[in-house]
Amino acid sequence: MESYRQDYQAQVQERIAEAKMSQLAMAGPLESATPAKPRADAVEEAKKPSAFKEPNQKAGLVASLLAVGALRPAIAIMSKFPWLVDAHTEIADLMLRNIRHSIAPLYDSTFVLKERNPSFTRPRARFGPSGVISVPTRKPQLTLIAPTPPSTASTDFIFFFPDWPERVPVATTFDDLVDVIEPIMSFIGPHISRDPLFVSKVTRLGRSQLMTTVRDSIRC
Repeated sequence: MESYRQDYQAQVQERIAEAKMSQLAMAGPLESATPAKPRADAVEEAKKPSAFKEPNQKAGLVASLLAVGALRPAIAIMSKFPWLVDAHTEIADLMLRNIRHSIAPLYDSTFVLKERNPSFTRPRARFGPSGVISVPTRKPQLTLIAPTPPSTASTDFIFFFPDWPERVPVATTFDDLVDVIEPIMSFIGPHISRDPLFVSKVTRLGRSQLMTTVRDSIRC
């Protein structure tokens, strides 16, 4: 695992160096600088093929555990190697999927949601030379990818393990936000920005919780 961590840190330093070089390239030449002499075309060295390195099995194990909702063993590994979320952002996406399910009951009970028109997610019938063309029904297809990919015009993707939410803790009160949601969010860190909708929901729930505390303080 230490070698994987060193590779990740090397990639980060390489991206930082490339960003600095790009900023220097965009800057114009200084007025007092003497014109540089044209350099002879350097002979490009043949690039050596990079040595094959096995994928990080522990990162794959964490992603698989989170995909089926097994948070406890996944969090145990992430507690030992907290940099896994930074090196493998798919882990953050899976964790966000689980937390979205966790806050769903509390969010739905706190805010009155409008019923969505199902026609917005369905293709509409089209007119052709022979009249109205019927819309083909989407065919369900099992997938191993989590979070589940969005549906296409002809396919509805269904995760192969439908019972994954049974192991995910659910928040039903504002106290659960502190006891359940906040500890899990600490493993994601700034990667919470990968899901702006979740950020909006958590912010609205936090505002509602603050409003309840303000009302209680006023009564006292």
